[in-house]
Amino acid sequence: MTHNNGEAGMPENTAADDVLELRIHGVNNMPPYELLDLDKADTELLMGDPLGSFWQPTADALHRGRQPQVEGIGRRAVVDPSESPRGSVPPGIHREAYSWGGMVRTMPPDGGKGGAVLAVLARACWTLVLPFSMANAGIWAWQLPTDHAGARFRSGLIRIFCVFLTLLLVMSFASVAMDMIAAQCFRGSRLVCTALPEVLSSTARWSGAQRVAAGSLVPIAVVIAVFVVTGGARLRYNVAGSILKPTAQDDGEPLLGQPRFWQTRSETHRLAITHLASAIAFVAMLCGAALIAAQLPGAGIPVIVVSALVLLVALVQAYLTDTMPFERVDASPRATVTVLGAAVAVYLVAAIVLGFGPHTVLDGYALRQAFNWVMVTTVLVSALLIAATLFFRVSVDRRFRVWHGFGPAVFLSMGFHVGLIWSSLVNVLIGNWLNGARSAASLAREAPVVDPRCLEAYCRTGNPDIRIGTFYPWLLGILLIALIVVLVYLAIGLSFRRDVDDRLEHEERANLTLPPTEPRSSLQGRLAGEVASKRAAAARFHLVEPVLGALMIGAGVAVILTLGAAYGSILPLGDMPPWVIAYRTFVVHFMALWIGLSLATWAVIGLAVIAGLVFGGSKVVRPLGLIWDLACFLPTAGHPLGAPCYTERAVPEVTRRMMWWLDAPAQHPGQRRIVLVAHSMGGVVAASALFALGNEKNGDDYRERVTLLTFGVQLRPYFGRFFPEVLGPGVIGTVPCRAPRLWARDPWRSDRDSVRSGRAVAVPSALPTSKWISLWRATDYLGFPAGSTIPNDRDRYAQEVDAGGYVGAVDTHSSYMRTPVYRSALGELAELPPRAPGAP
Repeated sequence: MTHNNGEAGMPENTAADDVLELRIHGVNNMPPYELLDLDKADTELLMGDPLGSFWQPTADALHRGRQPQVEGIGRRAVVDPSESPRGSVPPGIHREAYSWGGMVRTMPPDGGKGGAVLAVLARACWTLVLPFSMANAGIWAWQLPTDHAGARFRSGLIRIFCVFLTLLLVMSFASVAMDMIAAQCFRGSRLVCTALPEVLSSTARWSGAQRVAAGSLVPIAVVIAVFVVTGGARLRYNVAGSILKPTAQDDGEPLLGQPRFWQTRSETHRLAITHLASAIAFVAMLCGAALIAAQLPGAGIPVIVVSALVLLVALVQAYLTDTMPFERVDASPRATVTVLGAAVAVYLVAAIVLGFGPHTVLDGYALRQAFNWVMVTTVLVSALLIAATLFFRVSVDRRFRVWHGFGPAVFLSMGFHVGLIWSSLVNVLIGNWLNGARSAASLAREAPVVDPRCLEAYCRTGNPDIRIGTFYPWLLGILLIALIVVLVYLAIGLSFRRDVDDRLEHEERANLTLPPTEPRSSLQGRLAGEVASKRAAAARFHLVEPVLGALMIGAGVAVILTLGAAYGSILPLGDMPPWVIAYRTFVVHFMALWIGLSLATWAVIGLAVIAGLVFGGSKVVRPLGLIWDLACFLPTAGHPLGAPCYTERAVPEVTRRMMWWLDAPAQHPGQRRIVLVAHSMGGVVAASALFALGNEKNGDDYRERVTLLTFGVQLRPYFGRFFPEVLGPGVIGTVPCRAPRLWARDPWRSDRDSVRSGRAVAVPSALPTSKWISLWRATDYLGFPAGSTIPNDRDRYAQEVDAGGYVGAVDTHSSYMRTPVYRSALGELAELPPRAPGAP
């Protein structure tokens, strides 16, 4: 429910406060009361809904925080002019908190038990489409052009890859429903998979072809569900058109300042329809293979040919659907609907023939072999599309781009490999569950299940003896070996000593705030070891780029080897050369034990992930949080079925709030002003909102009255390297950033040397703000300097030790707002008068 205090969104308790301090949280979805540094009862909803909302201190909390602090029970003496009681608001400032954590991946604050259940289901759904969001980031990672000339080939190629990523999801559920359950779990008139509900026993009287036709509805239902859920989310986030009224239309503006960037476009919806059409045509093709396995080649071959043509047209349609801001919009919506209609028609024909045609014997072994060929071919085409992106030329200095300019290939690989792991785990876990007492290793055997005639006639049998597609067990087995090798390599590199003291030689390293009863030197000495340890740990966490690169290389090698092994295992021996027969014999027999072990290992991992999603909550979601927020920051221009772009709603909401404040009359002589305060990923929302604000009719006037205060942000080393044309040095005005080094004692040593030598020079900022101050500390595992790794006018070092509690604590990624340097920066940006000693 939306709540609103005051006229035009203005709070009632701000009569004398002309500076808005608007706080935006980061990746961990800090609750509003924590963001305001108050008790829960001391905050109130100003406006918003469970997805995005604005909060403020209550009038009582504001009044208490501004009273002089005296010693006594419940009060702590103010021993430093820069100190204030937690949650106190300086006179002249109105403080608000913007909460956007309900978008995409977490639950809204105070959701209760019902909200917690919905949050678990939402996390499971968004985890399923996580590969799509990862791949979507790839379309923004190559060197984006300033106009449409020559742009379609690269972005179109990535859109085609994203369609194949959807087909991999379809294939994983099709193999379960159409092969394992419909074909293998029945012997004549018996249901032999006792794990399945008894209600399915009634389908045992059906023919194998009829059960396969019914099973084909499952992958289509999954894709339709994803289509509906993600489409509904896009509609809920599609608020830019009703909030922002931009006037600038110049293609030379930064992407974040262009009107088309923020609005969910009809092109994205058409692309989603194209994915749905591709998925349905793909299932129709699988039904055609089932018709051939049911000894109806006269019907199966035409179905395969027609469905393949429809799929080809859908791929062309995906290529031609312009979704990037620099592309021309010239695709016809009618053509997209026509392709969807053709896909539905060919599927209905295939399903009807399969379900109501002649009741012949369905060869389950032939069906599974056909599914194997389709799966490995789909994987091969996807891998070739990723390889094609390696040839995207980067004309700028590759040292300052992520993974030396191969960002698109790495992002696509991340989505590809995670999608393959998800698909393999789905097949392994379900196959192991259906198999009853048999071991996971039995899933990978190659022999036919039983005599094909037993699928239509009564045969005595024991355990279900379920087999899964050849690619899935081989991938998990080989991938486990590759990951072990890569992890050993990374463990050796990460175990080296880390020391960042040289980089901090000019920073304030002993800036502790201590109670009067404890000498500064005592606490500093007592916590020196913990400070050094957390600095070293943060330096290791900063190695995300080389770690992900190594993992993707290892996973890529595993996929290539798996393709060779899978093709080799399903090809008939025939007249193969002796060395090929020897290779296959070695792999099949001597790797069988390892594959069985890997299947069991991955099954445990899969169950742990599922249990963590249901019971673990944030501890399971948090490692994926950065990837989620990184990918979901960008509009869904590559893969439309991924998690929605949270900035498409968060940015317009923040922009509207700032416009309301700035356009209202000031209570004192002068004009209203804003200090936009952002933590971690909130810095991305804040920077984007500034561009949207600057693109409004009064943008030039707004620019002079808005300042920015960030802390613990990733703008320079992550977004600046991953997406330079969106948030790179020329956009926000930073020094181009070198990659961290895995084997260096200080990962950022090469970056610092590059800046000092003049090889990397600060670029003028296009960020529409009058002043920007950013705080950082070396113990922050997820935050970095915003301007440069050497001292500069923008970056200021924040205190690492918080002595405001009972014992001193070494802060890492949080508690910036409690430091004296934060209060000093806030006063400077808000142009507050000097504080009197003891003042709140």
